[in-house]
Amino acid sequence: MLKQQCPICRHHTDKQLPLLTDNTKGTKDGRQKPDFVPFHNMHVQLHEKQYSDVLPYILGSIATYSETPKNDTLLYLSYYAKGSFYTKKGLKDQSLVSMLEAEKISKNMENPPGSVGFYSDIANLLFELSKYEEALQYYLNLLHKNDFSANKKLQGAVYNNIARCYATIESHDYEKAESYYKKSLDFYGAFQDSLNLAAVHLNLGDLYFEQYKDRLAIVHLKKALLYSDASDAADIKDDIYFNLSLAMESAGETKKALAFYKKYVEQLEGIWNRDRIWGLAEQEKKFIVDKKQTEIKLLEKEAKLQKMLLEAKRLQSNTFFSIASALLLLLLIGLYSYRQRIKKNRVIAMQNLQLDELNKTKDRLFSIIAHDLRTPVHLLKESNLKLKNAFIKKEPSVVEKQLDFNIRMTENTYSMLDNLLYWSLEQKKGTFFKKEQLPLGSIVEQVLMNYNDALIMKNIALVKNIPEGILIYADSNAIKIVLRNIIDNAIKFTHEEGNIIIDAHVHENQAELVIQDNGMGINKTVLDTIFNSARETRQKDTSGRISTGLGLELCRIMTEKNGGELFLESEEGKGTTVRILFELVKKIDYGKNTYTDY
Repeated sequence: MLKQQCPICRHHTDKQLPLLTDNTKGTKDGRQKPDFVPFHNMHVQLHEKQYSDVLPYILGSIATYSETPKNDTLLYLSYYAKGSFYTKKGLKDQSLVSMLEAEKISKNMENPPGSVGFYSDIANLLFELSKYEEALQYYLNLLHKNDFSANKKLQGAVYNNIARCYATIESHDYEKAESYYKKSLDFYGAFQDSLNLAAVHLNLGDLYFEQYKDRLAIVHLKKALLYSDASDAADIKDDIYFNLSLAMESAGETKKALAFYKKYVEQLEGIWNRDRIWGLAEQEKKFIVDKKQTEIKLLEKEAKLQKMLLEAKRLQSNTFFSIASALLLLLLIGLYSYRQRIKKNRVIAMQNLQLDELNKTKDRLFSIIAHDLRTPVHLLKESNLKLKNAFIKKEPSVVEKQLDFNIRMTENTYSMLDNLLYWSLEQKKGTFFKKEQLPLGSIVEQVLMNYNDALIMKNIALVKNIPEGILIYADSNAIKIVLRNIIDNAIKFTHEEGNIIIDAHVHENQAELVIQDNGMGINKTVLDTIFNSARETRQKDTSGRISTGLGLELCRIMTEKNGGELFLESEEGKGTTVRILFELVKKIDYGKNTYTDY
C-alpha cells in the first residue's frame, strides 16, 4: 500500500488518515497547526470518499478561512472542493456557483494550485449547462494562459472541447471547429492515444456531416472506427456505426448504409441476437427489392392502359376508399367514446374510494389533535399564569421550576406534532425516502444526545452495546424518527432508577437493534391492537400523560418502508422489548482493516 499524504499538513500514514482536533500536533517538533485542522479534516473525508459526511467539513472549512486573514489558498481550495462535491452529486448549477466563488478568490493569488484542472472543470460545467459561449471563453483563456508541458493530453482535450463549442454555438463557426479538431488529432496522435483519436474523429465526422460534406464525414468516421477497434472503445462504437449509416445513406450508398446500420443494431442488441438481426436485415432487403419490382410493374401497366380506363378505375377506387374510410372513422369514434366513458367511470370510482380514505384519515387526525393538543396547551396556559405570578412575587425557584416544566411540555408537544406530520404525510403517500449507507452506532448516538437530560431527571441507567462498523441501508430521517419514538417511550414508561438496554447484533444480511426497558409494560389488550390504525390505543406513562400509540404505528410504517421489520414484546409490570431489523450493507473488522459485503 502506498503511503497517503495530506497536501497541507504533510502527514504520512499507511492506514486511514486520522481526523484532527484543534489540539492535534501538526509537526514533528511539536508545533501546533490549528489553522490547518478544518482543511485537513475536509481533505481526509474526500480522500476516503466519505461523500455522505464531507459536506459539513467543507462548510466548516469555508467558514473558518472566510474569517481568517492570509488564508486565500485554503479558502480557494475549500470552495473548489465544494464545487467538486456538488458535481459528484449531479448538482451542476450549485457546483458552478461554488467554482465561480473559488475563481474570485484565486484572482488575488499569484499561482493558485491546480489552476489548469480548476479552469477546465469550470469550462466543462458551463458546456454541460449549455452555456457554450461562456465555456468557449474559458477554454480559450485556459489554452492561452497556461503551460501544458506537464500534461500534453489535457491540451488535446482542450482543443477538442474548443472545437465542440465552435460547432455548437449559435453562430456555428465550422472553420474554427475544424481547425481545433485537427490540432487535437495532432496531439493525441503524438501519444498514439487510440481511444481519444476515435472520439475526435467521430466529432470531426459529425462536423462534416452537418455541413453536408458526406465524403469527408465518411473518411473520418471510418478512421474513428479503426481507432475504436484498436482501443476496444465499445461505448462510442455504436455512435460510429449509426453515424456511418446516416452518412452512407446521405451519400447514396444504400447497401453500405444498411450494413453499418446492422452493425449498429448488433452493437446494441449483443452478439447473442446477431442471427436474428441479420435475418431481419435480409427481410428488409427483400421487402425493398419486392417494392421496387412492384413499382416497375405498375409503371409498365400504367403505360399500356388508356387514359379513360385509368380515370374510371381511379374514380371507383376513390369512391370505395371514401366509403370505407367513413365507416371506419365512425367505428373508431364510437369505440373511443365507449372506452373514454368506461375509463371516466373507473376514475370516478377510484376517486370516491380515495376521498373516503382521506375523510377517514382527516377525521382521525382531527380527533388526535383535538385530544392530544388540548391538554398540553391548557397546561402551558396554566403554567404561564404561575410563571407570571412568580415573576411578580420575585420567586426565582418557582420561575425556574415553571420554565423547566414549559420546556418539557414544549419538547413533548413538538415531538408529538412531528409524529403527526409524518403520519399524515404517510397517509397521503407524501413521504420522501432517500436510502443510503448509515453507521448504526452514530445514528443511535445522535438520537440519544437529545435524551441525556430526561435520563438524568429520572435517574435511569442506560447500557449501550453496539459493535463498531455496522452499516445499514436506510433513510436517515425516517430511522431517526423511529429511534426517537422508541427511546422516548422507553424513558416515559420506565420508572425512576429503572434500566434501559440498547443492543445490536448482525444476522446474515440483517442488523438487529434491540431496545429493552424494565418499565410499566403494556397490557395484552392494548398490545393486540396497538398496530391497528382503525382503533385508538391509549395508555398513561409514569407521569400520568396519555399516549395514543400513534408513534409506534409510525415507527412500524417507517421501518417497513426502509425494508426492515419491527417486533414488539411486552408484559405489563415487567417492561417492553422492541426489536428492529435493518437491511445490512457491510460489517467492518477494524482489527484486520478488512470488510465483508453481505
